[in-house]
Amino acid sequence: MSAAALLDTNALIWLLAGEPMTVESLIAIADARQQGRLYVSPISAWEAALAVRKTNPVRRPDLSGLDAAGWFRAGRTALGARLIPIGQSIALEAARVPAHLGHKDPGDCFLLATAHLRRLPLVTRDAAIDRLATDNPDYVEVVVC
Repeated sequence: MSAAALLDTNALIWLLAGEPMTVESLIAIADARQQGRLYVSPISAWEAALAVRKTNPVRRPDLSGLDAAGWFRAGRTALGARLIPIGQSIALEAARVPAHLGHKDPGDCFLLATAHLRRLPLVTRDAAIDRLATDNPDYVEVVVC
């Protein structure tokens, strides 16, 4: 099977901003890009749109002066990332994540559901998701960035 990866929102932000990431994640991303199997979720556009409204400037992502829609579109194009739409199966699985896995962040629930249903490793630095993957390796695989 060829390489593939789903970027979580922060991984997408950091990758586009040129922030430091692990060698393992950069290799996984490069391999997925080469295979045409690097993916993003529209939930990342939603999360970025919410994040830029944060009052603490340290917690606001740098979207290079673009609005969230423009940033997301430009980032997808620059990375050659493919969009995985949020259909009914992903939405329903995201609703099951809190009860099944105990994770309650809405954006993360959609990313976890997408990774699970599409059988994609999720590139993330989120410690809670990493613990969840360690405890539930059959549900999701994580590549720490």
